[in-house]
Amino acid sequence: MQKIYNSKHLDVVLIIVSLYSIFFVFHKFIGGKIPFWDFHITYCAAKNFFLGNFPYGLNVHENCLDPNITLSVNYSPGTLELIKYFGLINISFANFLWIFFEILSLLTIFYVLKKIYKFNYEWRNFLIFFFSFGGSIFISFISGNVSVILCGLLALGIFFLYKKFFNYYYLIVIFVSFFKFYYLSFLLIPFFLLGFKSLKKIFFSIILFIFVQYLFYINNPELTLAFLDVIQGKYGDVLPIRMQTGTGLYSIIEKMPAMIFESKSLIVSFSSLKINLLIWFILNLIILLSVFYCLHSKTIVTSKAYFLYCISFGILSINLIIPRLVAYDLILTIPVFFYLLNQINYEKLKINKFNIKYFFVFLFFVFFDHHFPFFMTIMFLTFFIYSEFYKKNYFIY
Repeated sequence: MQKIYNSKHLDVVLIIVSLYSIFFVFHKFIGGKIPFWDFHITYCAAKNFFLGNFPYGLNVHENCLDPNITLSVNYSPGTLELIKYFGLINISFANFLWIFFEILSLLTIFYVLKKIYKFNYEWRNFLIFFFSFGGSIFISFISGNVSVILCGLLALGIFFLYKKFFNYYYLIVIFVSFFKFYYLSFLLIPFFLLGFKSLKKIFFSIILFIFVQYLFYINNPELTLAFLDVIQGKYGDVLPIRMQTGTGLYSIIEKMPAMIFESKSLIVSFSSLKINLLIWFILNLIILLSVFYCLHSKTIVTSKAYFLYCISFGILSINLIIPRLVAYDLILTIPVFFYLLNQINYEKLKINKFNIKYFFVFLFFVFFDHHFPFFMTIMFLTFFIYSEFYKKNYFIY
């Protein structure tokens, strides 16, 4: 990620996109949207849980939340135990602390980028990080979503992997998974790095996570069952939450029957949950094992870029596993896109009519559709697997 491009035209595009992203968000605030809206529901959940109130449901926090915020809580009982002491302080100071943690997390990510991706602290790279892909990271920050802090911790974990402190990485993944259980998928990265030698600790990490959750179930079964209803979308007013926003491999599989049969009611997609999960599992297994096989070719294993390739394609592979991929989950993915874009051997592609790298950079700036990053994830993974299986050498190691 040292020198992504050298073009004054793209500089102009980047500046325009950055200004538009800022305008877009602040225009929403003028229209009544509340800054750091995701943190507000986190704070209200913590406060109500601390007071002993039931935390789940669409309207249970209306006495705490601003009327312009219509969100529900999807934290597990264990997570609520971790954050409930936010309820002891007023929302203004809690908001200040949350912003401080977000800034600290972004600084951690920048530090890790500097160390392992050779990220340069120039204005262009900062704007690219914050405002590419529709300002995904900027919007994640201004929303106050917990993923900003979690990704800061995961970046710290990646730095520990870089320093070969693997146990710290496992502990960090277990901790962040209490907030978003699907972040257990980050256990995939040690598997890509170490191979089957990592399975023992990965298995132990999963068992430890389940055991802790089971302890909370024993302590309060009703609350845990209510949380399971939340993540299935049973507190939604029309559709399960995962059907309303975001994308992802499972989401696409789930929506496919409604698209094929042109059904006006998406409920048709839920008639075969087990089949959806089976298809999702098989496709993931095929892709992940293919990526693993390619990463462990002699050429890549013996190259200096082996660690970066495992991290990069590990993060892209995790995007497949996350059922509902949204902007908040792309904080670590965005630098991966630009790193891999610089690693492509464009001379091998023999495309001389225009600079294809600049073309993709332009698309990364101007596409605001939330499906686009997932499309790019699929494209990079497919391109990598094709290149390695057919010995095309489309990547520079």
